[in-house]
Amino acid sequence: MGCIHTATISGVEALPVTVEVSIGSGLPGISIVGMPDIAVQEARLRVRLALIASGFEVPQRHMVVNLAPSSLKKTGSGFDLPIALGILVATGQLAPEVIGERVCVGELSLNGSVRAVKGLLAYEKHAHDSGRGLLTAPVERGVYDASQQEHLCLDSLASLHTADFSQPCEHAAKPAAMDIDFCEIDGNDVAKRALQIAAAGLHGILLVGPPGSGKSMMASRIPTILPPLGENERIESAMIHSVAGLPFDSILAGHQPFRSPHHSASQAGLMGGGSPASPGEVSLAHNGVLFLDEMPEFGNAVLQMLRQPIESGIVSLARARGTMVFPARFLLVGAANPCPCGYYGDAQRSCRCTPGQITAYQARIGGPLMDRFDLIVNVWRSDPTQVLRTGRGTSSATLREGVLRARAFRAQREKHLEQRAPYALEALTSCFTDEETNAKGLPLPRIEDEEISAKRTSLPRIAAEELSGKGARLIASCGLGSRELGYLEDMARHYHLSGRGIMRALAVARTIADIEEKEIVSTEHLLEAVMFRGDAEEGS
Repeated sequence: MGCIHTATISGVEALPVTVEVSIGSGLPGISIVGMPDIAVQEARLRVRLALIASGFEVPQRHMVVNLAPSSLKKTGSGFDLPIALGILVATGQLAPEVIGERVCVGELSLNGSVRAVKGLLAYEKHAHDSGRGLLTAPVERGVYDASQQEHLCLDSLASLHTADFSQPCEHAAKPAAMDIDFCEIDGNDVAKRALQIAAAGLHGILLVGPPGSGKSMMASRIPTILPPLGENERIESAMIHSVAGLPFDSILAGHQPFRSPHHSASQAGLMGGGSPASPGEVSLAHNGVLFLDEMPEFGNAVLQMLRQPIESGIVSLARARGTMVFPARFLLVGAANPCPCGYYGDAQRSCRCTPGQITAYQARIGGPLMDRFDLIVNVWRSDPTQVLRTGRGTSSATLREGVLRARAFRAQREKHLEQRAPYALEALTSCFTDEETNAKGLPLPRIEDEEISAKRTSLPRIAAEELSGKGARLIASCGLGSRELGYLEDMARHYHLSGRGIMRALAVARTIADIEEKEIVSTEHLLEAVMFRGDAEEGS
């Protein structure tokens, strides 16, 4: 009996599968069991013809191929190579030591050549984590070098006669730096400032303005102000693109993924799905930017499905055979016209829409999704003089400097917060629940008595779910005094901010303070943050 190690893609990871081949009596042919899909079933013909074309004998006996574990659905054409190798080992035409314990994956053509399949990085990571080598078609080297993992390539089955394996070729030259820059956009300084804040704190942002105001142009330049991906982020994002069959060279070079699906995208296209399930646009934007241009033109059901990944950073697809989870942590950037004709509020062109049309158009995004945008910015068309001054605006390098400064300061601040006594955070949380006494006897935070009193009276009005660990930690990190708390409470009442709206405004204010490298969030920071949140609440 032949036994070959391989794997199958489930979600964005490769799960181990063992190919067992047994030669027995019966009518000549190949039977594949173990929940194979159609592509795996079709391997019977491809394997048979590829073996004959490569000079091997196909026994005129009945061969049973078992894909274990049998409870796992097997998908894809990558089982061609391990099935062929299993038959050669079972018939004694190939010594088991030639393949060893390597994970084998590849598709066979009818002439015996081996073709690459989607999900190379997922297979590579599985082999690396299981301590095995990898055998594939000729490909470029992935994320692990030769010192970390053995990776051999097989050009065709005929090469097995001499055990002639090749090495993966090195990656091509890294993509050049992006040739777009914010300096090409003169004016719209408020929008640039908002985009800098969004990039620094990964806050969702919606750009609203008439056609030709530069919304899409600014959104496409957000990757130029984001820091390069870390090693783990590169592997995560590149693996998703590999499973989807998309190029990932720029991601391995550190560039943030930028996805901009058309507004006609379906639920499966945006969120993921199909058979077998593949990642959607929200997962392809993982660790990068998801830009939804003309947001009101998207289907309402499609837009509302974004609410889960925005909050949790994952997409859960429930299927009959189980639930698949795709990562989906991204910076959401939206763009929309203010009305169907696009010129509502434009000082240069009059709007032709009725009030009912305007209201209905703006309501297409929906209040719950609007509530998840931390910043809402009005973008107006630039003056012709500014348009002709292209190349003189605030550059991406300048904006990126603020983003890097904010993230570095936040990392330092959070590290300092972790080192502080955990009792301070618990005591601060006890103030939020409006308890008269601290039953645990924990020491109170180092704030004045009148400030504690202000926290007791104001913060319980925030939704209870926002006072869980994450919300309490955010409030503690801001160091708000009684004056700042009073201002935030007044603004929350004026703009009718929800509990989520209050916490998101506070998060934006914390990011603004990080850009300025300030430990304490001041009234000025709250004013700028609530200015953007106020537009969001009034718009919804």
